[in-house]
Amino acid sequence: MLCRSAKNRRMHKIMGNSNWKQYFDNKAETFGASVKSSDYFNEESFFMQRDNTLRWLGRLEGKEILDAGCGVGAFSEPLVKNNTVYGVDFSVKSLEHAAARGLRTSSEDLTALSFENGKFDVVMCIGVIQLIEQYENVLKELARVTKPGGTLLIETLNKGSVQRKMLKLFEKSKKFEKMYTMDELKRVFSKYGFGQIEFLKIYHPFKFVTQGSGDGLMSSMFSTSFAIKGRKNID
Repeated sequence: MLCRSAKNRRMHKIMGNSNWKQYFDNKAETFGASVKSSDYFNEESFFMQRDNTLRWLGRLEGKEILDAGCGVGAFSEPLVKNNTVYGVDFSVKSLEHAAARGLRTSSEDLTALSFENGKFDVVMCIGVIQLIEQYENVLKELARVTKPGGTLLIETLNKGSVQRKMLKLFEKSKKFEKMYTMDELKRVFSKYGFGQIEFLKIYHPFKFVTQGSGDGLMSSMFSTSFAIKGRKNID
């Protein structure tokens, strides 16, 4: 396990020039445990995405689950009742709220987690990799701690979205390091040993989602964000 100073240097490198840690510490200080501490359009958008994503993930009981970049723990809170949920984040203030929600929390570097290989049945990383320029090292590490036969789920912004391109012209307060295409993340999932790859496509501000196994032209243009999940291959 890295010492704190080494972890901070690595996290600063991951975050590039954007001080995301301070940004989310400040949001947690201002909004407390509220979902306003996250960067969703609004609370309605948050709960719509959470409910659809967890429904798509399927019923989970007796599982060990990692919420990587958990923030205040609001997204994975419904899983706490019937599972053991671990939450890691670089915002210590956010982790205080996540712990109050029942997550087992720790401040961790997402490229050098302290967990053993194959510990988790489910690893989820929601709204995080758009903050990270060098995201592949994070996905590699999340793959490492996913057990064979387990599930990795990533949710992020859709690079091909027409709405995202429009918002970028007018919305200056939220600057993301990177957005992704579905095909790009599908290739990375395959690279690190995941099959049975599926997508959940989200169309804010509309209240519906679609599911599929590929990156169709229409969904690529109009889905504002998407989730990708895959099952880790069993050797």
